[in-house]
Parts: sequence; structure tokens; C-alpha cells
Amino acid sequence: MNKIKKIILALVVMTGFNTTFAAEHKNMMHSGVVAHSAWVRSAPVNAPALGAFMEIHNNTHSKVKLISAYVAGYKRVELHRTTNQNGVMKMQKQDFMLIPAQGRLQLKPGSWHIMLIGPKTVPSEGELVTISLKFDNGKTQTIHATVKKGKKMMMNHHKH
Repeated sequence: MNKIKKIILALVVMTGFNTTFAAEHKNMMHSGVVAHSAWVRSAPVNAPALGAFMEIHNNTHSKVKLISAYVAGYKRVELHRTTNQNGVMKMQKQDFMLIPAQGRLQLKPGSWHIMLIGPKTVPSEGELVTISLKFDNGKTQTIHATVKKGKKMMMNHHKH
């Protein structure tokens, strides 16, 4: 009987270790700052700029700033935000994008986005665009954004 208790105890300890290891591995995979669901709005072949969009999750306990982005084949890559100023939509270059601790930032049309300015060649629908993101914590992340059609933005400049 004593041998059976030892075996059961060993199985309980091993199960606990495996569960702890799996939970830690899952936390490591979801720790840090993670960008996903990236896409670039398709544009005509002569477009002077394109917009890139994604979600950025900050799974840390500190706020993090996206301070720059880089994409090969463009003259400039800038962080932007579209705002409504007295009924007029305006895009403004930003020095950084703040991602709150344990929060997320959604880059989407009509809001935060990354401007890809002066393309050597405008990518076609379905192509991938490689974007390198740099954060103020010293980390970088490279993601692949699919070029796809986006919803047309409706800008209402009429006063009611």
C-alpha cells in the first residue's frame, strides 16, 4: 500500500509541474507587446501613400510607446492619427502611439494608422508588406501585413 501512495504522490507532483510549465509557456507566448491582424489598404498604382492598420496589445504592466515604423521601398514611414476638427477630418503626424499597460491600441481607418509615403512600387492586393515596429522599451517586432481593400471612408463636411 505504501508503494501505491508514493506512485500517486509522484503522479500528482508531475501533473502539477506540467500544468505550471504549460501555464508559464502560455504566458511567455502572450507576454510583451504583440501586433497582429495587420493589413495595408490597397491603392491605385500611382498612389502617393498607403495606410497600414493593425492591433497592438500590450501585455506588460507598463505603458509602451510605438516610436517608429520602417518599411523598405518607401521614402518615409510616419505614425499618424486622423481627428475631427470642427467637422473636418485631418491627419496629423504623431511622435509616438501610446499603448496602455495591459491594454491595446487599434490602428484603423479614420483613427491611428501608419502612413507609407512615396512607394517605389505600390503593392498589389494580396501581396505582403513587411513592417518593422520599434517601441520605446527597446523592443522591435516585424510583422507581415496583407494588402487588401478597405472600406471607403465617408467624410461628411456638410453642416446640419
